[in-house]
Order: sequence, then C-alpha cells, then structure tokens
Amino acid sequence: MDKNETLNQLIEKFQVFHCVECGKCTGACPLAQVDRDFSPRLMAKYAIEQGIDSEYVREKAWACLTCGLCDERCPVGISFTEFIRTIRPLYTREDFKGHLSHGGALQGLMRMQTAPGLIQNRLDWITPDLKVSSHGEILYFVGCLPYFETFFSDMSVSLVKIAVDTVRILNSLGIEPVVLPDERCCGHDLIWTGDEESFHKLRLFNIESFKKAGVKTIITACGECSYVLKYLYPDSSDPFPFEVMHLSEYLKMTGFAAGRSIDKIATYQDPCRLGRFQGVYDAPRELLGQMLELREMPHFGPGAWCCGNSAWLNCDRYSKQMQVERLLEARGTQADLMVTACPKCQVHLTCAMRDVNRLQDLRMKILDISSVIAESIE
Repeated sequence: MDKNETLNQLIEKFQVFHCVECGKCTGACPLAQVDRDFSPRLMAKYAIEQGIDSEYVREKAWACLTCGLCDERCPVGISFTEFIRTIRPLYTREDFKGHLSHGGALQGLMRMQTAPGLIQNRLDWITPDLKVSSHGEILYFVGCLPYFETFFSDMSVSLVKIAVDTVRILNSLGIEPVVLPDERCCGHDLIWTGDEESFHKLRLFNIESFKKAGVKTIITACGECSYVLKYLYPDSSDPFPFEVMHLSEYLKMTGFAAGRSIDKIATYQDPCRLGRFQGVYDAPRELLGQMLELREMPHFGPGAWCCGNSAWLNCDRYSKQMQVERLLEARGTQADLMVTACPKCQVHLTCAMRDVNRLQDLRMKILDISSVIAESIE
C-alpha cells in the first residue's frame, strides 16, 4: 500500500473529511496564536486535497503540539491529534530532523533503550530510607527521570526528586513498590515522532518485565507515561492485564489524607496527556486542596494551555512565546508556586524563565505534585 492510500485510510478513520471549516480548532490552538501560518483546519484541507505530497502538511505535521485543544473544541468530533500521530510515520527522518530539540539526543537515548542486552544503572537515586521491592503487585514506573536528571542538570530542576518523593508517599501508605532495575522508556516520545518500530520494542520489553515481577497495578507520576501505558500499550491481540493509574488517581482512590497544611498559594498546570487525554482534572486539585490554597489560571482544565513543547520537538521562538504567556498567567494568580504532574512541563517552563530580558516577570517556583504531597507528610 502506498503512502497516499494509507493517508486516505487515516483520513477516513479519524473522520477528517467531516471538517466543516468552522475554524474553532485554529481559534483554540496555542500555536496558532503565535504562528499565524499554522492552522489545524488548513492541515485537514490540504491532507484531503493534496495528499502526502502537500508541503504544508509535511511541515506542519511536525510543528503541531499535539496538545489536544483542537479535539476539545471540534464540533464534529474529529480526532485531529490522533490523526497527526498516525501520519507522522509516513514521513522520513529527513522530513522532521530540523524540528528535533537538543539535536535529537533524547530520542537517540530512548532508541538506545530498545537494545535487548542493554545494561543500565537506574537505581542510584534510591536512598537507604526508601523501601522498594523486586517482585510484587504494585509497581512504580519511574520513566526517564534518571536520564532527564542528568541531561538537564544545568537547569536547577531536580527531576529524580519526583521519583524519591513518589516512593516516599507510597511507603507512607505501607506500600513497598516494585521498582525495576531494567525498566525501559515507555516510548511516548518515539511514537509521537513517528518511530513505531522502536516504540513497540520498548512496549514488549516492559510488558514482559511487568509480568515477570508479578505486577497487577502500575503507578506512575508522569502524565505521559500513564497515558501511554493505559491507552497505547493494550492490544487486542496481546492481553495487558495491568491497571494503570497516575499517582494522583491512586491517592484519590485510596482516600489519602495530607498530614499537614502548607502555608502557600499554588496554581496548577494541567499536563495535556493527563488532562485532555485522560480526563484527570479533579484528583490533583482535590489533593492539593487538602494542603494549600489553589488558584486557577484563566486557561485551566479542558481549556488549559500546553507548556509549549511535546516529545522534544520545536524548541523555537514560538514555543518560548507560548511558555512566556503561560508563566505570565501563572504569575497573574499571585500564587507562590506552580504545581504540575508532568516532568516535561517543569523542564520547559523552567527553561523559559531563563530569558534574561524577562527574568523578574517570569520567575516562579515550579514543583511536581509528588513533591508537594511528600512535604505534607514529612
């Protein structure tokens, strides 16, 4: 089957031809607000009219944030974000290499993890006071935090602290979670940059590791990991006998009660993959509301703005402008800190604060929700 036939099947599958050209997607799109040449509506139009050879589609398929706001607003229910994800494999690495942040180093790191004989040293962050297991029913899926910790060491963000705090929270509930020494990346960034082959290698390796460890429930503190494990790992031909929950969902389900209040005001940044992709809005807010005062930004919940970057693509002037706008919204709440549930939100927004021309306007403490919860139980 040639690529145009595949594209036409995807247009049919995601009902792209139902587009009524109302423009609501473009009006809601954060990228379209700063890049007037970008339009989800035009991508749909040119994909239908010009096919795989459309230069507009070839370029803009990689510019898209895949944040899901267009899906949220579409009056005819087009799954535009999934359409983008599934057409990206039709293009070559030459088509998108100019869009890769950090020279593609992070995608390369994730691709390296597909090697069967890879030997990793992933557990150095586990301090003697943390209790973990090698076999059991509840697994904590750490994700790429140990690697991100090293890669972004110059940014004064402690991403491995998210892992430490998550285990500490679970320990406080009497849980000694399984932490796998040879866990691999969930594959989020690879499948969203069109590398389905590498994604499926990671998927099969992780599933086999889960089974060997006797796991029944998987908890993760990353919105992207929870989305991938919950929605992209299951396959009708390959049973996925695990319940996947974001940490906030699990704590809400167990009736977690904060140990003490924190005398601070916070605003919450909804991660795209946790919010719009999974509908998890209430659990983080209910947990935070136990501990501190929560103030919403103008764009929150289903209408929340993206942090400006996805799958380590397009770290450019447009993403920086979106990040600045989001930080200004957060500062406008007069909150002491921004809380999120995605390590990448923390990285991208912290990076934007390094704009020396706007430093005083933008500076704000950003914490993962796991760190706030851990502080309340200390």
